[in-house]
Order: sequence, then structure tokens, then C-alpha cells
Amino acid sequence: MSTSDRLLLARELHDGIAQDLVALGYELDLILSDGSLAPSSRSKIRSLRFGVDKLISKVRHQMYELRDRKNQSVQEVIKTQAQQICGAKLKTINIEDFAIPVEIAASLEAIAIELLRNCIKHSRGSEIELKLTQLENRTYLEVGDNGQGGATMDNSRLGLIGISEQVKLLGGNVTITSNERGTKVAITL
Repeated sequence: MSTSDRLLLARELHDGIAQDLVALGYELDLILSDGSLAPSSRSKIRSLRFGVDKLISKVRHQMYELRDRKNQSVQEVIKTQAQQICGAKLKTINIEDFAIPVEIAASLEAIAIELLRNCIKHSRGSEIELKLTQLENRTYLEVGDNGQGGATMDNSRLGLIGISEQVKLLGGNVTITSNERGTKVAITL
């Protein structure tokens, strides 16, 4: 999620849900001030009021998290990790700014990092390419190198097997192309 998207969401949370929860809390306070309220009802309403306060705190925490400059988008995390892992071997990086669904964000980061580490550890290549784009409303990740090839989905490649399993759990596809000119792993989620 881009910085502008995070700030927009933080504003929407503040102007919408947070304000609605505060108003609900005030309404519960008014009900609690009614002297004719039975003690058992008062206790239940007070419990609800505490629950509303907890929700307000949670929403405020989320708003601050969204506004925190350290809160990086998936694209920013992957780009930073790619530069740290690959260094000078990272020759091509094409990362587009688009909304990545929250339910795949952490897995996408982990998959990209594992693929980049595989390039460094196994390929013996001198160049690594990284691409993260949106393709027909799906998230497309591609990591490639100009190394020796030989990447396969056999039992000795636990990293690739784990990636494949994770991608399938997310409803996506993995394509591996590996030969003497290098390896390219393409993932669509």
C-alpha cells in the first residue's frame, strides 16, 4: 500500500469508524446516566461501554500505524530487501505502485525474499532481475538471474517447494523456467 493510500485510509478511519465509535460511547453514557436503569442492565451497558473504549483504542492505534512513516508498503519492503540481499547484482528492478491485498502482503514479501536469496546462494549469476506489477487485476512477481540454471521443483529444493505450497494456498500459480542461461520464477496471485 502506497503512502498516500495509507494516509487516505487513516483519514477515513478517523472520519468514519472512529467518530462513530465515539458517538456510540456517548450514547451509552447517556443511557448509563438514567437513574431508573436496573442494576443488572447498568452492569451490562457499562461492560459494553468498556468494549467500545477498547475498539476506539484499537482503531486509533491502527490510524497511528498507517500514518507512521516507518510503515512501509509491500513494494518498499521488497525493494529495500532486494537491494540489501543482491547488492550490485541487482541489475533490473521494476516495481509498480499498486494496492496489494492485505491477505497476501506478508506472504508476498517472504516469497520475494526467498527467491532473491536463492538467486544469490545457488545461481552463480552476475545479474538479478526483479519485477512486481499488477497484471489483469492480479499481483505478478518475477525474479530471474543469468546463472547456471538447474532450478527444479524436486525434494532437494525445499525453498521452491515451500514457495509453491504457499502460492497454491493463496490461489496463485508458479512458473519456473531454468536453463543454461539462467532461471526465472514467475508468480501470479
